[in-house]
Parts: sequence; structure tokens; C-alpha cells
Amino acid sequence: MNVDQARGFISAYAKFVEANMVPVQQGNGVCISTPMLNRNNDCMRVYLGDDPAGGYVISDLGETINDLELSGFTMKGQRIDKLNSILSGFSVKEEKGELCITASGSDLPMKMNMLLQAMASVDDMFLLSQSSVRNLFTEDVGNWLLDNEIPYVPGPSFQGRSGLSFKFDYAIGKNKRRPMRLIKTVNNPGKQGIQNALFGWEDIKSARNDCEGVVFLNSTNTKDGVVSPESIEACKNYGLTPIIWGVDQDSYVPMLAA
Repeated sequence: MNVDQARGFISAYAKFVEANMVPVQQGNGVCISTPMLNRNNDCMRVYLGDDPAGGYVISDLGETINDLELSGFTMKGQRIDKLNSILSGFSVKEEKGELCITASGSDLPMKMNMLLQAMASVDDMFLLSQSSVRNLFTEDVGNWLLDNEIPYVPGPSFQGRSGLSFKFDYAIGKNKRRPMRLIKTVNNPGKQGIQNALFGWEDIKSARNDCEGVVFLNSTNTKDGVVSPESIEACKNYGLTPIIWGVDQDSYVPMLAA
């Protein structure tokens, strides 16, 4: 892989995203179907309408939380605290079950991107309803980093070449030995989880030459405790270092602590 090949890949990726963004008029607003997938392998949809105060409102019309509740996940107690914590990291609000964000004309693409990332993170809360899951996988990884005395910054956002911002779960600072390491965690390392984790990484990588990408894949949340070779290969093809949680994470302590 060289720079010219990477530019061709970026161009093809941008065309793929654009080709799979489908707008449909719905009343006074527009529903946009996106290539990002939820845990049911359905395309995520956002709804764009005029804000009476000026600008625009982008919303999921309550689909994300409603789908969680239909699946038996009740949003109460500590789960509400976790929801608010997730949303605050993306500057997204919850209003009567809807996830929404306001935007002006100039920042609308960035705000829609932040809403989609928030929707994916909230959708991942479904796994909290399973008795085998005590904490969000992201917190488990954070605790592991602390246990191994690896300093990190939680929840940073970085701007890609497109001008859009993408949020990572953790960042480990640059030093003389290693570039900055940006970390994503994937609790459900199937096709949908991998695709959401990869979303935006190529954009960030093309804008910054001072960082490496690392993705933690939770093998304890897969059938038979095995992450598929296809998922691992997909991460490598995007230039990310896959770390299989529950299998080989400890072998990466020297790389992350360096």
C-alpha cells in the first residue's frame, strides 16, 4: 500500500458512503438512510428538519431507544446515567426518547456524523441487558489500561480530512518512541460492530500521520469465544492493530505502554 493507492481507496470509500446515503421526503422533513448498521443489521436512519429557532434539527425520532425497549432493555436507574454520559460525549441530547442534535447549515454534516456515532454507542447498551455483561466493554478496557499503568485520555474526538469529527474511546499520547495511539473498542465484533468501528478511521488517518489505530475486539461476547478471521483481517486491511480481548491483550502491554 502506498499513498496514491490510499488516496484511491479514500475516494472509493467516499463514493460508497455517498451512494448509500438515501434521502426520502417525509412530510416537512427528510429521512436519510445511511450505510451505518445497528445491531439488527439494519441501516441507521436520521431525520432532518427545520429548527423553529433557526438552522436544523437532526433526530433519530426515537428509533434507537425504542428498539432497545422492544428488545427488553429498560432505560432506568444507572442505565440512564450511562445514556447521558454517552450522549454528552457527542453533544447529543435525549428528548422524550429521541436522540437529537441541532445544526447550522455549515456544520450539518459534522453534527449528523456525531449523531450517528451516538446512535451506534447507545445501541451497544443492549448488551447490558445480558446477565453475563457487568460493565460496558469500553470501561473494562479502560480499567485494564489503568491496571497496567498505561496513561490515556478518555473519549477524545479528532477531525478527519473531510472536516468531520470522529470520537474514539481512548487515546494514548505521542512520545519519542511511539506515535499517538487512538483506540476503539468493539463489544460485538461481528460485521456490524466492525463496520461501525472502521467508520471514519480512514478519514482520520488521511489527515494525521502522527497516530496509529488500535481496536479491541471482545472475544468473550462471541459464539464459542472466537473472533472471526474476517473481522480480524478487515481491521488489518484498514491499518488498525486488532487486539483480541480475552485472548491476547496482555501481549500488547509493551506496545501500548511504550
